[in-house]
Amino acid sequence: MAEQKAVGRKRLDTAFAKSRLNPRFFSRPAAFPRRFNTLRATAGDTVDPACCLSPEISAGAREIRWFKGTDCVKVSPITVESGSKGRVAFDNVSLTLDDVKVTDSGQYRCEMLGEKKEALFIVHLHVSEFRLVSRSEDVGEPSFIAAYCVYCKSFPDFGPHVFCGHDVTLPCYLSPETSAVAMEISWFKGTDCIYLYLNGQVTVGRGYEGRVSMLTEDLQRGNVSLSLRDVHRSDYGEYWCEVTHGGQTMQNDGVHLKAFKLSSHPKRSFSDSVPQVRTVHAWAGDDVTLPSLLFPETSAVSMEIRWFKGTDCIYLYQNGQVTKGRGYEGRVSMFTDELEYGNVSLKLEDVQDSDGGEYRCEVACGKDKLENNFHLHVSELKLVYRSEDVGKTFESLLIRFENKQTVLPLHETLAFLGHDVTLPCYLSPETSAVAMEIRWFKGTDCIYLYLNGQVTEGRGYEGRVDMLTHQLQKGNVSLNLSDVQWSDDGEYRCEVTCGEKMVDASFYISVIGKTPFTFTQISEAHSTFHDMQVTFREYLRD
Repeated sequence: MAEQKAVGRKRLDTAFAKSRLNPRFFSRPAAFPRRFNTLRATAGDTVDPACCLSPEISAGAREIRWFKGTDCVKVSPITVESGSKGRVAFDNVSLTLDDVKVTDSGQYRCEMLGEKKEALFIVHLHVSEFRLVSRSEDVGEPSFIAAYCVYCKSFPDFGPHVFCGHDVTLPCYLSPETSAVAMEISWFKGTDCIYLYLNGQVTVGRGYEGRVSMLTEDLQRGNVSLSLRDVHRSDYGEYWCEVTHGGQTMQNDGVHLKAFKLSSHPKRSFSDSVPQVRTVHAWAGDDVTLPSLLFPETSAVSMEIRWFKGTDCIYLYQNGQVTKGRGYEGRVSMFTDELEYGNVSLKLEDVQDSDGGEYRCEVACGKDKLENNFHLHVSELKLVYRSEDVGKTFESLLIRFENKQTVLPLHETLAFLGHDVTLPCYLSPETSAVAMEIRWFKGTDCIYLYLNGQVTEGRGYEGRVDMLTHQLQKGNVSLNLSDVQWSDDGEYRCEVTCGEKMVDASFYISVIGKTPFTFTQISEAHSTFHDMQVTFREYLRD
């Protein structure tokens, strides 16, 4: 199956390269579980409902036939590639339709004749004189549908983000450019029609009166975008446009209207329905940052930003002015030079035991208010990845890049299949770990437990994981992993518990095969790993 996918992927890449000069549409290969697909194209396109065979099917295949309705439109004898153990040449089983017309619409069926006849793949081809696209620059440009992915000149946006009380446009354009003046245009939110344009008359759905409109003067150019004013929280969700003309109906792919969010991770967003509380670990005497960023990135310069500890406001940013709470003067600050990038994180200096507790960030923009919650856990200990970093302050381990982003590298290790690897981990300041509880996790599974001088190894790791127990006195809690296997690839975490306090650190192992590597290949792999640096905001995990 892996070989089959590789062949299919190679063919797909080749076809896609050709399609840059000749617009082509590809359907899902029959080797995949779903055997029915709808393929939409526009008159003049080239359509290729590529039908690939799994090794199980190809073993007994002698002939492939394509039908439109009951008419056979193509017959392809199967040829077997030399030395391929019965694998068919896939180029022989596809159907290509050049310069498609509206009359080419219909159901196409791919059948295999061998020991028995089997319908492999069914595709319903819908050819229209026009299609709907989400960007004006895509008007007249082809899309490329292949296997699981939809390819176009660039991937369409998933949808605009907007604050409550603001206005937004849901983009939609006819392609190729066609006048929509005489067409019927409907906009839906879910299953409810919220806007209907018909015969020059407009009907607006309940709850949207006075808030939705189209630029009717732009209909001549095929612009059927919908403007939504004074966005309410109930307005967030899925919208889609339907255009009907001359008996043909076309729909766009839908537009997802989203709310801005406050996130502790630059590339992650959270559900509106579940409040998120992020635990951040800090160490007495160090500085700590409570990471909070607007998602997606947008300027917070003109917004009102408040930080609370419990119910007490400890930091207020308003109209460019800053007010600090009692007892926090000189110890709290924001990265004001990064507000334009949506960074509203709070930095707390010289952390004290009394600083532990609940924190909340509030960002107000118009009628909208966003929140982000944290639990600050203060400890006297921390875990570092290098013995030479023992005793250093946390801030001294951070790296500042030109874009002013503060990052701390996640410890990444390249491990060769069958070899041994060590995940280095040390208590800082140097402290004996002999009486502590030490757990190592692979994902959510505990693979090594040290407790009261006794060791328990996780299932599948028996005899392959150990620590240098004689080094525990010096705070060395590193894990040795022997005979690395493919399944060892992934994230690891070390947790050290002393009394009621716990510290942790995260690691990543990438397993490489036994094939000899050149120095250049290893350097390139290592360079790729460093591109996976996570931000400081992602490092302080729950």
